[in-house]
Amino acid sequence: MLRLKDFTRNQKGGAAILFAVSATVLIGFGAMAVDVGNFFYEKRKLQTANDLAALAAASDLPRAQAAAQASAGQNGFTGSTIQALQTGMYTPDPQKAPEARFVPSSPTVANAVRIDMRTTTPLLLGRVLASASTTSQTPGTAPPPAGGTTVASLSGGDVPIGSSAIAFQDAQASFAVGSRLLKLDGGLLNSLLGGLLGGGVSLSVMDYDALIKARVDLFDFSKRLATRLNLTAATYDDVLKANVRLGDVLAAVVDASRDHDTRNSTATAALGRIAAASASNLPVNLASLISFGPAGDKPLSGPKPLAASLTALDIVSAVAQIANGNRQIDVGLALNLPGIAAASLKLGIGERPVGTSMVRVGRAGASVHTAQTRLLLTVDLVGSGAASLVRLPLYLELAAATARLTGIQCSPGDVSTSRVTLGVTPALVDAWIGQVSMAEFNNFSRAPNPPAATLLNVAGLAKVSGRAHVTMTNLSEATVSFSYPEVQRGDKKTTSTQNFVATLLGRLVGDLELRVEALGLGIGLPGLDGLVSGVIAGAATPLDQVLNGVLGTLGIGLGQADSWVTGVRCGGAVLVR
Repeated sequence: MLRLKDFTRNQKGGAAILFAVSATVLIGFGAMAVDVGNFFYEKRKLQTANDLAALAAASDLPRAQAAAQASAGQNGFTGSTIQALQTGMYTPDPQKAPEARFVPSSPTVANAVRIDMRTTTPLLLGRVLASASTTSQTPGTAPPPAGGTTVASLSGGDVPIGSSAIAFQDAQASFAVGSRLLKLDGGLLNSLLGGLLGGGVSLSVMDYDALIKARVDLFDFSKRLATRLNLTAATYDDVLKANVRLGDVLAAVVDASRDHDTRNSTATAALGRIAAASASNLPVNLASLISFGPAGDKPLSGPKPLAASLTALDIVSAVAQIANGNRQIDVGLALNLPGIAAASLKLGIGERPVGTSMVRVGRAGASVHTAQTRLLLTVDLVGSGAASLVRLPLYLELAAATARLTGIQCSPGDVSTSRVTLGVTPALVDAWIGQVSMAEFNNFSRAPNPPAATLLNVAGLAKVSGRAHVTMTNLSEATVSFSYPEVQRGDKKTTSTQNFVATLLGRLVGDLELRVEALGLGIGLPGLDGLVSGVIAGAATPLDQVLNGVLGTLGIGLGQADSWVTGVRCGGAVLVR
């Protein structure tokens, strides 16, 4: 007992015990400070290499894998560190959740790449604890439960680390969807432009041909318009938001046309006559004509972001439609066709869908739309006997056609190899033989459902009414690709669903339901419906000529959409995550 008490009072060796205990704690804190710091340093190093690899891959999408591996090697990591490389479409839309902006896709239409990298980093002071933990376990001792400790699972002294990065190629293109003039009818074009602009237009076919060939750069046009409006230190979007009138817009078009091609004096002179003849005080919403997209916040004083142009006739027609609003245009058609006594045309052009324009500068995912168009062609057909004059009203309604920028392929440093891809959807078409009231015709908020029209009225005896309806539905998006030479020329390409014009009258006549109603004394005329059907069927060929001529002059293709690309810029890659 005495020896035990002496032992408990003995304080020799206490410092060694305290040192042994505290050393373990000190090593633990040292391992935490050194190894955690090293862990974050290595992770940051890996993330930097991943970011650079993603940028390299996005800059050269056709050879994304090789570019990423080369970049990783230059930054101290082997190619095997890249665990996954995926191409896709990235849409920088703030309304979408960040994880929804990247959608995997084929490299042929991709504009972005996502790369995941994985490696390990060694423990430093933590190796001491890892070794101690390993050697302290006796044979047969069960390991700690999964997730309970990192040290036991890392007895080799390596910690796995990973990173992910997304980069997209900030390529931009200017593109449009609209009309393609097929028939130069100076008289009809003068009537249409005069009705839209609120003044008398008198141009020759030669003038219109010059307007088709002349081009107007939209960035130059904006600068010229800003000068006329006395806007200083402005951006391109500032010009679009300005309160502008038709007179200033057309005068700026004349100036921009002269800047673009000083040799085309015929076009410039024709534009000047159009500007002089127009109702200059009509307001113009330029946002319905152009959307500068990412280039909108660029100052007017700087260089042009990229090429964006329209033919002089395209821009005049578009501005005239925008300034016109929803007013109806009445045009008399001077025809000299067998079987047709007279014809008249009513044209109504609605507004483009909200937030869209005819021309747009944008990245993949941007879209443009045509305006809704209504056309009522009333034709008097020459018959014989009781059916000596049959009046046939043909009503057409075209919804908006759409062109969507689906992809831009660019090679680093060589824009001449670029290719732009659009997804184009033609407009839905409704065609009727029916009585459309002017209230319905001018109300673009609802689709008309016209009743039967009176085709023939034999005074006091009988009348014949008829109704027919044909619809084009199930229109799917078609892929249209433009090479760089086609972009430079501004080539227009037509997307067609079927040859609807050739079969329109046949389908309408085949669907035509005729009704004969006795009048006055109740004495009908037997066989009157057959006479009317014969007159309409016999006039099918000249009716086709009238309809095709009118649609061709208007640049309208039923079941068709015309699209074109006017500029492309292959920007550098941008890191987005």
